[in-house]
Amino acid sequence: MDKEQITQLVIDELVGDITPEDAAMLKKILAEEPDAVTLRQDIIRLLTEGDMKGALDEEISVERALTKLEKQKGKTRKGFFRGPGTFIIILIILAATLLFYKQWQQTTISKTSADLQATMYKYPLLMFTDGSFIRLDKINDNKIANLTSGKQHNTAFIHGAINQFEKATLITARGENYQLVLSDGSTLYVGPKTSVTFFLGHTGPRREIAVSGQAFVEVAHDPQRPFIVDLPQEGKIQVLGTSFNINTEHQGGIQVALKGGSVKVENGQGSTLLTPGYAASWQKGTTIDTVKFDDKVVLSWQQGRYTCSKATLRDLARVMECCYRYPVSIDVPASVDTSRFIDGELVRGTSIIDFLNTAVIFPSHDKFKYYFDKDSTLHISLNHVP
Repeated sequence: MDKEQITQLVIDELVGDITPEDAAMLKKILAEEPDAVTLRQDIIRLLTEGDMKGALDEEISVERALTKLEKQKGKTRKGFFRGPGTFIIILIILAATLLFYKQWQQTTISKTSADLQATMYKYPLLMFTDGSFIRLDKINDNKIANLTSGKQHNTAFIHGAINQFEKATLITARGENYQLVLSDGSTLYVGPKTSVTFFLGHTGPRREIAVSGQAFVEVAHDPQRPFIVDLPQEGKIQVLGTSFNINTEHQGGIQVALKGGSVKVENGQGSTLLTPGYAASWQKGTTIDTVKFDDKVVLSWQQGRYTCSKATLRDLARVMECCYRYPVSIDVPASVDTSRFIDGELVRGTSIIDFLNTAVIFPSHDKFKYYFDKDSTLHISLNHVP
């Protein structure tokens, strides 16, 4: 059994980045090798280690394991950061592995990938390259060198290296926005369930971050040090000083919307220069499309307002997890969840029941079935397939 190969396949499976060929390979391995089934269960279990109460208290280096996994995932990835979403999963696996052996008796066995997400996005975390992390909702000012928090614990100010680390990843919680002020003065307004990897210090010839999810970026002007944003699907943004919105889950693709200044947007198929009021968007393997955008719609997420336009149930679930703190499970097979019949605005804090019964593009009564299980996961299904 090739443990590294199986581990990588399971990681891809959990983050939804597995190809049909790899999915078939994993299914075959699991059917033929009982040890592989156990390994997969261990990985999921380690990722659901209760609340994972902060940084490890033992200085155990896992850099070698991290590097091997990261290299395997990023063989075809160009740029400084390699797959922000998968990188985070690897960090959590490494941190949880060490915690697992220290607290074996406290381990909770995961039943589904929904359990994984319920743990990963419960609190805002600042994670480091050795797998250790800090819960940002628990920090107090002047307790951690070069890291301070706003009064409401929804803002982190970075002033330099933390615990001797030069790079970190912010992972935001479900149903909450978070503000991150970098050491150069640039400010990021980060949406729920989003990751931002960045340098902690303010030296070097250029500034660089990686974003997976949704964020609005206000870049501090510094003509001597360009600001680079790495995105999934070979995306890249180059800027000196401006403000723009990033959404890496825009209708199954990526969107960069420019509010002020000028940016150059690249993907594996080409590049374009954006001017204010225009957005660049693309899906995997396609060229960049540029159109005007309505900032009242594109930027409304900062006020907790999300628009569902011709959305499937799974599209709706992603939006709901930005508005509410509980996980959402769609109990309809993906092969059936193909109709884009949901259309409406979801506002954080409003009744989801009212939304489910009104946000359809044709008259409907009691279309949805939904309930909360004992783990506070909302399950949604259909009485009738549209």
